[in-house]
Amino acid sequence: MGGWDFARRGGLDARPRRSRQGRGAGLAGARRGAVVYRMTYRTALITGASSGIGRGLARALAESGTQVIACARRGGELEALIAEINAQSGWGRARALVLDVADSEATRAAVKQADADVGGLDLVVANAGVGAPPGVPTWSWEALGAACQINFVGAAATLTAALPQMVARRRGHLVGMSSLASFGALPGASAYCAPKAGLSMLLDCLRLDLRNTGVAVTAIHVGFVRTPMLDHAQHALPQLLPVDVAVAAMLARLPARPAEINLPQPLALGTRLFAGLPRGLRDLLFRLPLFRRDGI
Repeated sequence: MGGWDFARRGGLDARPRRSRQGRGAGLAGARRGAVVYRMTYRTALITGASSGIGRGLARALAESGTQVIACARRGGELEALIAEINAQSGWGRARALVLDVADSEATRAAVKQADADVGGLDLVVANAGVGAPPGVPTWSWEALGAACQINFVGAAATLTAALPQMVARRRGHLVGMSSLASFGALPGASAYCAPKAGLSMLLDCLRLDLRNTGVAVTAIHVGFVRTPMLDHAQHALPQLLPVDVAVAAMLARLPARPAEINLPQPLALGTRLFAGLPRGLRDLLFRLPLFRRDGI
């Protein structure tokens, strides 16, 4: 299989190895630098890997010994990442796959082929996503169309492409990168909240459907992370996380194959409580300057 001939070590084994500080494997531990994780997923495919969280996950997984297939639209950034990973972690530890998840049929075919080429994917992370383009209302089709196609349809294509093979092998882990914004409606965020809410619902349905198959499903609901997606943000960014802190917190918990990971937890709790308020009260609160975004 040439460059795809990844070493085979006999199945999925993803276990955290904790540092002497004990079970501080969450966000606080990541901030302190106390978390030491060693994950031995044999193979992983990550979309949106050319920057931000996807790039961080690809690097960290490769450093832990996983053979990574890093996928993204931007071939130049992707090749730079692969060269960096292979220089640090050993030749052949990572491979680039130029892929635009907006093309769902091409995505399904590429992920299915990658699964066959590496002898089975142990971990698939649907991370690719977009925000609304600046300067257009988020309720416009110009904002909604691409966001729904990439953040929901593309993610669904990524997650399900190799799923029949995972079920047949009775092992695997599907992870979707959703958002705390999926917990409830927000003004000026139609193009982001809606597809992320759909993705969270899909992940939870898949989790129920795949019980007793050996395939786990995890929804990651993340708040604000310092990635290029926020470069043009004009709103408040409470509890903004550096990429490395967010990635460390995710990877500290993924081996347990939880139903969901919510980061950062204080903001996640506040968001859930807010979403549970009566609609009339939420509508009144949305009139506060904190939430004023004028639909853009």
